[in-house]
Amino acid sequence: MNAVSFAAPIPTYLATLVAGRVSESLLVGPHACTRYGVVPTPELPGPHWVRVRTRMGGICGSDLGIVGLATSPSTSPFSSFPFVLGHELVGTIETLGAEVCGFGTGDRVVVNPLLSCTTRGITPPCVDCASGHPSRCRHFTEGGLPPGMFIGTTRGLGGGWGEYFVAHVSQLLRVGDHVSDKAAVMTEPFACCVHAVRGARPQAGQRALVIGAGTMGLLTVAALQSLAPAVAVTVMARHQFQATHATRLGASRVVMARGDYLPALADAAQTRLLAPIMGRPVGIGGFDHVYICVTGTRSVEDAMRFTRAGGVVTLVGNVSTLNGLDWTPLWLKELTLRGILAYGQHGHGGASVSAFQEAADLIASGGAPLESLVTHEFSLSDYRNALAAARAKRSGDSVKVVFRYQ
Repeated sequence: MNAVSFAAPIPTYLATLVAGRVSESLLVGPHACTRYGVVPTPELPGPHWVRVRTRMGGICGSDLGIVGLATSPSTSPFSSFPFVLGHELVGTIETLGAEVCGFGTGDRVVVNPLLSCTTRGITPPCVDCASGHPSRCRHFTEGGLPPGMFIGTTRGLGGGWGEYFVAHVSQLLRVGDHVSDKAAVMTEPFACCVHAVRGARPQAGQRALVIGAGTMGLLTVAALQSLAPAVAVTVMARHQFQATHATRLGASRVVMARGDYLPALADAAQTRLLAPIMGRPVGIGGFDHVYICVTGTRSVEDAMRFTRAGGVVTLVGNVSTLNGLDWTPLWLKELTLRGILAYGQHGHGGASVSAFQEAADLIASGGAPLESLVTHEFSLSDYRNALAAARAKRSGDSVKVVFRYQ
């Protein structure tokens, strides 16, 4: 099958990249880690698995980090190389394992890509999987599969950047006929944001800030609107098209992150800014909940500055190395800093529901109108332009860029 795959960087290549001697144009191609070409079509790992023909595969910010060799090496033990990229998956079941029940060939499905205890054939499951937190699984490197947290980072399983992938029956959700592929492909990233909001949901009358208005920021706005509609949501956006999307999805205010935006953000947060003897202002009062949906030192600085004492800061984006960050506000204001990964179970309304299922249900019901966030579609062979569009937010007004196969 045709696919875009990723091989582990060899030390000499990585060293030249770090030294600045490799241009970005060489990150994708026949001599780079990321390559387009023919790879083996994945085989079923067992009788409870299905092979899926890809209909649409999304390009995630974490995928761009992998392609650009910007992902922290700390994640490398939880992958196996080479792998076909892509964990935002919509497809049609083509082949059924002998013991698959409840699904048939031709069914259109979205896939929860987590590869935790159930998919790995580990029984009994670890304490985290058993308690409904598979993103904390203790066995991502064990069991009947190669090491990997997700389809799309694991050898031999395929991914959304290839024509086929395989999935365990427990990972499948059927897509209703009234739900488009463009809406369905948003299920996986939206589930991350549902998980982030469910894990620290603001109460009615509180104020929330979403820093960043790319895919994850906009989906966090949609999750807040769906799950905490009585909360006033402010969004920090860099581009006007992002502000337009944020307002449509329910943001009550947008602050443009250009120039001196601190006074506008302080007004939205009801924060009193104090001038230190040197450096940026210190904030008193602020938002009850802040969701950081972009990487970088400035975003974490702003979050801690504009969160009230005792408030909660959630890292939704894949924040890694932060140079020169002053952590003083974290302890000075007794903030809670949360990290989130993927999706888990959350108790609400007397029941425990997975964030992935809840995200799919909200999309199917129309409660989360996300289809318009898919702004660009490319064939797989046009992968270079697809990656360029995913990176070029300002020039292309891109939010979610996808590969379409059918």
